[in-house]
Amino acid sequence: EGGIMKPTKGAIWYTDNELDERIMLACQQQLVKGIGEENIVAVSRKPVKFGRQNIVIPLEKGWHTMFKQILAGLEALDTDIAFLTDHDVLYHPTHFDFIPPTNDNYYYNQNIWRVRVEDGFALYFEYHSGGCSNRELLIRHYRERIRQIEETLAKGETVRYSRTGLDAGTHNRPERIDDIKAKIWRSQFPNIDIRHKGNNTGSRWT
Repeated sequence: EGGIMKPTKGAIWYTDNELDERIMLACQQQLVKGIGEENIVAVSRKPVKFGRQNIVIPLEKGWHTMFKQILAGLEALDTDIAFLTDHDVLYHPTHFDFIPPTNDNYYYNQNIWRVRVEDGFALYFEYHSGGCSNRELLIRHYRERIRQIEETLAKGETVRYSRTGLDAGTHNRPERIDDIKAKIWRSQFPNIDIRHKGNNTGSRWT
């Protein structure tokens, strides 16, 4: 009584529906342990039975579609804070203990290992993953990102995506969406990024 209200938390889980079903199920089960299925909005290209709500965006696989998935999920959530969760990452429950200290920065968990599914080879290096920020801030970012992409397409021009800097606030190139910087945190225990044949981003093993 009389205490400060903690911000509410939710997660966007998005998939291209092309992931090995065993990996997807394991990652879903782990995500539920961390944040609870009632706090998850699942966005997919085909229907899935997961989360409190499933939004289906039946578009061609690609970055533009992924950004639309993220925005749709963010708009469907009703929480203060949104975690952006990939379909092929095992998120440790301590990942969801984090509360962004400000509402005007993007935050990423740097405590993550990449594990190769064929042989279990594992590698740690510092990179941005596991985004968590104020939900309204993320909505503004993705609305503007999609607006810019669709403006470029409307001109008949090709949208060029860089594999580095796809996450909000992670690069300083002229084509950045805004000047808001990415900051990092480290969960008590690491997440596991499962590397398989269909990852959207490239793998690095040295």
